[in-house]
Amino acid sequence: MADDDLDLLLDEVESKYCHPGPRGAASTGGAARKDGERSKNPAAITAVDDENVDDLIEDILDVRFYEENKSQNIKSPREQSCKASRQQPNKKCCPVYLGGSLVPFGLGTSVSERACDQLRCTSCDFNIVTFDDYKWDASCDYLFFRNSMPELSKLQTRMIRKKGARAYACQCSWRSIQQVTHLSAEEQLRWVCGKHSD
Repeated sequence: MADDDLDLLLDEVESKYCHPGPRGAASTGGAARKDGERSKNPAAITAVDDENVDDLIEDILDVRFYEENKSQNIKSPREQSCKASRQQPNKKCCPVYLGGSLVPFGLGTSVSERACDQLRCTSCDFNIVTFDDYKWDASCDYLFFRNSMPELSKLQTRMIRKKGARAYACQCSWRSIQQVTHLSAEEQLRWVCGKHSD
């Protein structure tokens, strides 16, 4: 990819996903550049949601790949990686699902909606624990999970019995799920499939 294309891509990502900087001024690609160069001031760019940026870059690459190869019958890199993940011994869910206790665990695919039981948090680096037929009490907060994980006796103090529900938690996030839910619908969660060994 040429340097100009990379600068344009970074400017687009910066303008869409960067939050307002200090004193309420927005950090945009055009304002951050001087004579075609990117700003070297780290204070001008605030934190960016890494997963959304990765998804945006993949989408842009998929569109370019599709446009370049639409005359041929070639699948996009993302479609190829999903297909490859079904053929390899260490497979990842594609897409990743959460679900209540009536939803079976296993490798989730677009055909088979199974709840992933190999979830890992990229934020706190904890494996996700699950409890069938329980939900989290409304009083749960970040400090509770930070201080209680992974001790079951402490976690049980804030669990409520609920038939059909499944309580999910890591050290920084938690959810109570009743039905099949696509993980991408839960935007605040930084959970990923940690690969299935089948």
